[in-house]
Amino acid sequence: MLYTTNTKTKIRPFSLDDGQAVVDLFNAYSQHIYGWKDSNLDEMINDWTAPGVDLEEIARVVEDSQGNIIGYIDVYDLSEPHVTKYVWGILHPEHWDDSLYNDMLAWAEDCARKRVTLAPKATRVVINHGTPSKDFLRNAALRQYGYHLVRNYYRMMIEFDHPPQQPVIPEGLQIVSIDLENELKDAILAMEDGFRDHWGFVERTIEDLMVQWEHYIQNNKDFDPTLWFLAKDGDQIAGICRNSGKMTEDPDMAWVSQLCVRKPWRKRGLGMALLLTAFNEFYQRGKKRAGLGVDATSLTNATRLYEKAGMHVTQKYDTYELELRPGKDLMTKEISSS
Repeated sequence: MLYTTNTKTKIRPFSLDDGQAVVDLFNAYSQHIYGWKDSNLDEMINDWTAPGVDLEEIARVVEDSQGNIIGYIDVYDLSEPHVTKYVWGILHPEHWDDSLYNDMLAWAEDCARKRVTLAPKATRVVINHGTPSKDFLRNAALRQYGYHLVRNYYRMMIEFDHPPQQPVIPEGLQIVSIDLENELKDAILAMEDGFRDHWGFVERTIEDLMVQWEHYIQNNKDFDPTLWFLAKDGDQIAGICRNSGKMTEDPDMAWVSQLCVRKPWRKRGLGMALLLTAFNEFYQRGKKRAGLGVDATSLTNATRLYEKAGMHVTQKYDTYELELRPGKDLMTKEISSS
């Protein structure tokens, strides 16, 4: 079904046949905002073919009068309890139009509202939409539509001008690469536990998580389990640092995808030990820099850890919410005392 916005553009369902054109759009946008290209087709196909994704339902492209794709928007809502609908939509920087973007947001809201009933009764349901802080036009459009700014995130970097500090591993612990065949489920459970005290966390079932992770691993040709570090206390996983050695935007940069320490092992220097373990491995592999994303007002004060490790803020991002249904909030908003 086509959704006509005006006589010059139309919004229609996205299909994988549009994949390269949409990746080109993403890269035109990131080049405009950041100065680099950050998307590749293989990574996007991995997302677009994830379990639970129905592209006909959740993704749309915008075409101009010549049939060129100038916009894209999607609504990701893959896992129980379905209380957060993740929306992301952009227009080509040369084709910005307030009215057209408003129409895209209206489609996304309609799509998300059709999925509100998937969430448990009486729970709060929201749309989450992240943007670069410097994308002033899109941020203004979100606020005008009715979205509210709820959180900021940082991108932090470190240049490896010299060998990184050596990690000091707390007594009784060891840091090793994951045994993927035997430890994947335990690692995912430990990671969920470690992120339980992070703002916006929503508990998901291990069944959903395993399905998503197995798809991601099996379909990511660059997945490297030797860069997934586990801090272990005997047979227990105390902390995790999961990394990527390849970034589309910069072949000389590695990325810290997720870093967490479970509550019983915090305040012993384990987070720093995991981070420095990753940095040293990156350096040995010839990487010149590393980056990560972090909550600017992290409940666990993660930003201070990264600053102590020598990282600095290079980009800022905004997270907006649009409430679809009021109710009991299942998201973590503060650190529990238990």
